[in-house]
Order: sequence, then structure tokens, then C-alpha cells
Amino acid sequence: MIYQEAFKKIQEARSILLLTHVNPDADTLGSALALYHQLRSMGKRCKVFNATQLPYNLDFLPGIEKVSKQIPKKYDLMISFDAGDFQRLGIEERGAFLINIDHHRSNTAYGDINLIEPDFAATAQVVYKLLRLNSLIPTKEAALCLYTALVDDCGFFKYESVDEEVFEMAGALCRCGVEPHYVAKQLTMREPLAKLRLIQRLLETLELYHKGRVGVIRLTQDMLKATGAAKEMADDALSMVRSLATVEVAVLLREEEDGRIKVSLRSKDLVDVSRIALTFGGGGHKNAAGFTDGEDMDGVLRELLEKLAKEKGIETKE
Repeated sequence: MIYQEAFKKIQEARSILLLTHVNPDADTLGSALALYHQLRSMGKRCKVFNATQLPYNLDFLPGIEKVSKQIPKKYDLMISFDAGDFQRLGIEERGAFLINIDHHRSNTAYGDINLIEPDFAATAQVVYKLLRLNSLIPTKEAALCLYTALVDDCGFFKYESVDEEVFEMAGALCRCGVEPHYVAKQLTMREPLAKLRLIQRLLETLELYHKGRVGVIRLTQDMLKATGAAKEMADDALSMVRSLATVEVAVLLREEEDGRIKVSLRSKDLVDVSRIALTFGGGGHKNAAGFTDGEDMDGVLRELLEKLAKEKGIETKE
């Protein structure tokens, strides 16, 4: 079985590089750090790499201080987490055998071994399956990292991907020592004032299209400078837009440092935004996806709205 094959490669490796994707979230970091702690308990040498800034609200994850922007000179196995394609890892080339662990349907299967479960709520579930099928019980540190990744990626059990297996995994991790209220507090009750100021500005940009079925907000570099907020702090505003009664698709247009436009898409039930994102060279999940395209925010929005107008649940004669 492929999970046993992957674990055999891990057992044979002397030095392991754990790769998280650029602009990391809880799923990529939590999954990588969970395996880091598990492998360290087995006596393995390993390092967690990320090429960009780490989220402010994940500073409580055990081992987060070990995440490095430097790739070691020697390693004989690479493991990637939650990255739909190799470019998203922020490195130039593969230096060793690569195990690709993910749950994105749009994953390009770039690994030598690909552990991809598109029906899973989080990449953390794939890591947990890898441990379980090889008779490993998560350490307390690994369990905390896995639980954080799981609940963050499924919106604290709100999303369509949540099923019985998600709750079974959460329960098992609690038996390993995880305290759910602690994780909830760390993720949701430590917001900086800068974030609230940014959300206020973002909601002031809200525009509704296609008879209220599409809600759009915009984030510029000037807004980030004025509020002192980090760009990932805009995600909650996007969720607020999706929560509107009429909205089926919420859109965040974000100006990046290099001038390109990053588009984040969130949907309810009727629209598969991963399919829309794919047409722009992006990807993701049915209800959460994204892409980066051009430097003209209005032009990107026009093209996106044209495609959304043809979608079931959005289509209109406006």
C-alpha cells in the first residue's frame, strides 16, 4: 500500500526536509510540524522549511520557532504539505526523493510518491492516516499541531468537507492530550487592533454583483500600510461577505507587493470555485480557491464576473 511505501522511505531516510507552502496557513504548518515532532520522537533528523513570513496567530504551535528559511545542504528525503503544485513550495529545484502530501483536488501529483486525498477536510487528515496505518500514536505535540490544522482548515467543523471521520480524528487527538478550548482561544481570541481596522476598511469596499449573488471586497497595499495589518488578516472579512444571505460567491481582490492581483474565492453550495480558479491557472477546493492574475484589479474582476455569470446559481440576464 502506498502509505506503507511512503513510511518505508521515511524510515530509510537519514535527513528529512519538510516543506510548507508560501504564505502558509495552519494546515501546511500544522501538518509539517506534526510530522516533525513524530519523526524527532523516532530519532530522525529533520527540518521544516518555509520561504515566507509565518502567520502571527500560529505562534503557539510547538516547534514553530524551528521553521527555517534556509534549506540544509544535505538531505535525502523531501516531504511537502498542502501544496497543490511544486512552485507553491517556494524552492527552485528538487534535491531528493519527494513525498507529496495534500488534499487539494487540483494537485498536480508532482511527487515521487503522492498521498493525495481530495475528499479529506485537511492535509492534516492525510498525515494522521499515514501515522495510523503505520501503527503510530501521535505525540502530544504532534496531536496539537494536527488538531490545529484540522479545525482551522474546516472552519471549526462548519464546511461541507466535515464528516464522521473528521470528528473521529478530532476525538482521537483529544485523547492524545489536545485541549480544544485552548486551540480555539489561540486561533480566535487574540486578534490585534490592526486587524479590526483593516476589516473595517475592507467592508467599506464591498460591492455586490449579479443581483447580490457575488460579493467583492478589495485590499490594497496602502490599506495594509495605513492599518499596520498583515495581508492574511483579510480572510475574516471575506468570510463575512460569504455570510451575507444573498451571496453565493465571495471574492477578495488583493494587491500584492509586486503589483500582481491575488484573488481569493469562497462559495456556499452552488458554485465550484476551484473550477473557476483553474481557468486562471489557480486551484483549490470546491468552496475555497484562488489564483493570481495580472496587475489590473478592474480587469481581473471583469473577466471573473463574466465567468461567474455563466455559473448555475449565479447566472443572470443583467
